[in-house]
Amino acid sequence: MASNDDDYGLKAYQDIQAQLGLWGEASPSPRRKSPSASRYNDSLNTPATFGVSDGQETDHFMDEDDADATGRSPNLRSPEEKMINNSEEGPVGVQTPLPAENDDDAMEHENDNDNDDDDGMNTAHNNIIFGDDSDSYGPYHNALLTFLQSRERLSKAYSAVQVEDGEDDVMQEENEELAEANAAGEEAEMKFLSSLAEICLLRGSQDGGKVGRGGGSAAAAAAAAAGLCEASKNEGNFWDLMTALREGGTDSLFYCVDGESPPDLSLNNDPATMLAMSPAEVLEACFGEDEDGNTSLPLQRLNAALSWIEACLGRNFDEKIANEYKNSNDPILPPPGRRTMWPATVEAMKRKGQTSRGKIHLDAPLQHIFGDRSTSPVNVSSFLESEDEVNDARLLRACFMLFQAGRIDEALKLVSDCGQAWRAASWIGGEPLSSDGSGNPTRSLWKKQCREISKQMSRVTQVGNSPQTNTRSLHSSIAYEAAILCLLSDDVHNALNNPVFQTWESGVHAVLHAERGIIVDEVLKAHNNTRIEAAEESQTHFPYVGTEFDAFDNNESAPEGCDGDLGAALEQLDSSPLDEIREGSGDPFRNGMSSFLVGQNAVKEYIEECAALSISAQNEDEACFLRYIAHLVIYIDSVLPDFSSQLSLPQDVGSDGNDDSLCELLLLKYISYLSTRRDLWSHVALYCSLLSVDNILETYSSFLINVHSDQERKMTLQQARDFFPEGLDCCILRNVVREMIISDIPWQHAPGEERAPAGVNSADARKMRSIHWLCYYPEHWPDALVCSNLLLRIFLLTEGVGTEPSDSNLLACKILCDKMLPDDLADVAVMQCEQNDGNVPMSISLPMAQNLRKEYISIEMFLNAHTMYAQFLDVIANTSPSHSSKSKMAGGTQNEFEKGIADKMERNAFRQKKSGLCKIITKAATRASDALMEVISFSGGWLIDENVFLSEEDTEEAQSRSHEMNAIRSTFLPKVVFMLYEVLDKTASWLEQVVYDTLIQFGSGSEDMLLALFSTFDESDVSNDDDVTMDVLTTSLAAPGYWHYKALSLASVIGNDANMINQVLGSDMERFQTSIAESHVKLGRCSNRDSLFDR
Repeated sequence: MASNDDDYGLKAYQDIQAQLGLWGEASPSPRRKSPSASRYNDSLNTPATFGVSDGQETDHFMDEDDADATGRSPNLRSPEEKMINNSEEGPVGVQTPLPAENDDDAMEHENDNDNDDDDGMNTAHNNIIFGDDSDSYGPYHNALLTFLQSRERLSKAYSAVQVEDGEDDVMQEENEELAEANAAGEEAEMKFLSSLAEICLLRGSQDGGKVGRGGGSAAAAAAAAAGLCEASKNEGNFWDLMTALREGGTDSLFYCVDGESPPDLSLNNDPATMLAMSPAEVLEACFGEDEDGNTSLPLQRLNAALSWIEACLGRNFDEKIANEYKNSNDPILPPPGRRTMWPATVEAMKRKGQTSRGKIHLDAPLQHIFGDRSTSPVNVSSFLESEDEVNDARLLRACFMLFQAGRIDEALKLVSDCGQAWRAASWIGGEPLSSDGSGNPTRSLWKKQCREISKQMSRVTQVGNSPQTNTRSLHSSIAYEAAILCLLSDDVHNALNNPVFQTWESGVHAVLHAERGIIVDEVLKAHNNTRIEAAEESQTHFPYVGTEFDAFDNNESAPEGCDGDLGAALEQLDSSPLDEIREGSGDPFRNGMSSFLVGQNAVKEYIEECAALSISAQNEDEACFLRYIAHLVIYIDSVLPDFSSQLSLPQDVGSDGNDDSLCELLLLKYISYLSTRRDLWSHVALYCSLLSVDNILETYSSFLINVHSDQERKMTLQQARDFFPEGLDCCILRNVVREMIISDIPWQHAPGEERAPAGVNSADARKMRSIHWLCYYPEHWPDALVCSNLLLRIFLLTEGVGTEPSDSNLLACKILCDKMLPDDLADVAVMQCEQNDGNVPMSISLPMAQNLRKEYISIEMFLNAHTMYAQFLDVIANTSPSHSSKSKMAGGTQNEFEKGIADKMERNAFRQKKSGLCKIITKAATRASDALMEVISFSGGWLIDENVFLSEEDTEEAQSRSHEMNAIRSTFLPKVVFMLYEVLDKTASWLEQVVYDTLIQFGSGSEDMLLALFSTFDESDVSNDDDVTMDVLTTSLAAPGYWHYKALSLASVIGNDANMINQVLGSDMERFQTSIAESHVKLGRCSNRDSLFDR
């Protein structure tokens, strides 16, 4: 996962020593940035791929056959259509549907138009549309993942061909490989930008997407949907502009952002030196590429911007055509059957006895309006029949929209098909004359006339004489014809006063189209004037075909351009009386389009302004805008790190003393929002991977603390291992588990969290399950052992331990060890430390792991002993040592022989009954006493911290652990001693009751019965002589003396310095000695035949 390339290297967290690669150019910023090398591998089956099958490409948002040269798909298909949500539980890391528990997280749809701040920041905030946009977060995530994967491959390619410092000769093969790598990098950028455009544009076309679930009227829901639809389209247009500008190179997209002076617009050739070439050939030579394939940057950006805005308007036209006659009484096109011009008007004239011949002229509507009889503007419908006027308006509106989309051929065909071929002929005069004779030899004169007609039409079409309506309202046909002429003549002034230009995009197109048209006119003017001068000098009247005499005289009516300065050109929008055009840039996305078109400092100001709004926003409804600006800055930080490092928040927007970069702050804000949405948890890891290592640790740790379901834990952990530097997942889990264990925050049920086991409170159950984080991968098990011991110590020190049968204080500890932790946790943890390959940072040393295993085994041994002890108390409390013989027969009718047989049967039955009871008690007592004795006599001392003797690093955590172990040892070990003594003493006392009960019922015959009973429990090899028989009183498990003897032998165990018990008994030593003295007395009584059986 690590790259050895120093250009991409940085120091990782603590013990991570490997050099880690970046996915972009090395940033001079002092902040540490998380690397990407081998972290975005295509083969990773992460939630970002949504279960894509093996072998299927996951980094293509469009088919190669469908993409054009720019990488943009003409069909604008959605990534959502290509994602597969697997409803079954799949491999670790594959996203599966999550329960819809957070329906209340859906964002409300509303328009925030009430922000009237006067601080200059409302320009980006105005008209932000809010709404439930949850279905588009996944495509954003996938697009970013694909981009990072491509950047990673580019980084590897650079590393593979990089030459050593100081080497001047670079081999040709390496140059070719570098060129291929650069091309791949550009393609990755284009694909990322175009993918985001596709996502937004598709969402904008889906009837507004989802709306809020908070209720409200249908009208409000429709308005919210329309607002979200408009916002999505505007964002899509922004990313589409970024794609179009990036096609010309990074300098085209980030135009003079470093403060350099904008270059002047220049031509590849001087038109004054190409007298013999036709005007069309001159334009091609001046506006084409030079010998190196380069074009003037201002001209290149102007062409890209014009192509972009035409594509935007073209999509708008196509969408309207696709929805033709859908819920609208205003279709875009005239009736399909119309094939003649003004049929209703001609028919009306015939009915009046008139003929069309000589009575109607193509310019009749204009003549009627501007004739001598008209002193003020009137509507053209006063001449044409209403049906013809409406159809003409629809026809010209469609043609106008096609002109805006740059699809002039379609507009010409449309009017020709509708019987108005003369319009098509009048609109093609802008074609310059070519060498084959095609084109307009009097182009300048035609354009001048178009301009004059446009000015005349402005009397009717100006805003003051026509109400401003929405984009679906139909204006008079002359308004659309005037709009077309404004475009043909580059008449920006009248265009921006024509209500037909109803949107900001229409105004931008008019400005950009005119700017390029004026530049073309200037080239043709220079070429033509040079021809005229040559003709005058040579005294030849027509030296060159196509020369326009007097056409380029100083014409005050000719528009003036801005020499390719898009900033100056777009300022003309501010003078428009149309609110939509003048105030359209208040939309944050349109503001962004303007800023990137202008370039220079406008880009930096816009990004900082939007970032400040997003970071300071307290409303989660602005998440869609936060997502937009975050991805924009992520892209900039990746491809232009020097510029990204210059971005900062305004001084009046505090960052709480945080020194992180603007990109980091936006990422932190965005991740914070994703973390609040359970349906978006699968996206958090990728964005965290873009943070600095320190922020990854803090942010992802805080996020994982709130993840409780096993499936989601596996997913998020797998993503951390895929995307983060190697070993960082272990550091994160250490933070998560420790924080969950020591947290004292009041417990509240979290989504996906299981119920607590019976008898364990919910807060403790959460702490116990937190250790599961460290049990998914064996390399984490040493840390799981550390945290398990930590939690066990906390439970033991908090709850303590009682000696009553009903005691349940240790239930949580027992459930943790018996049911929640792997059975071989301690052994596997030690084995992992033995096989440690250094991949885990701050890995635990083998001696320390062995010490931890000993601690865990000690606690586990104690818990088992306590269980045996509790079971013993339950058994002895419910098993009576006394019972009466029920086998005695009534006397008087039996002879001596029969009585002997009956008495013998009675004794055997009684003894067997006693034997069964003794087996129950002795078995429970043996298990409990053996388990408790293992604790007391544990090798090296129970719960002794060997860390001190191993000279481990004396950390604060190590000191705390040592103190806790001593506290537990001092508290519990004395109790274990007395628990063991209690088991031994109670067992002996119970067996004494067995002896008493037998003596009472059988008198002098009891001794033989008891000795026979004792002998069945004696495991020693003894004979039948009297002396040996009496040894049974201390060797048989059923004999009271055996247990008193064991109790007495505790003194030697306690006195053994190897067990180190004396030092913890303290004030309990006197009590222990008294108990031992009592056991000595009891042993003397029970080990003597006379004293035991003489009652």
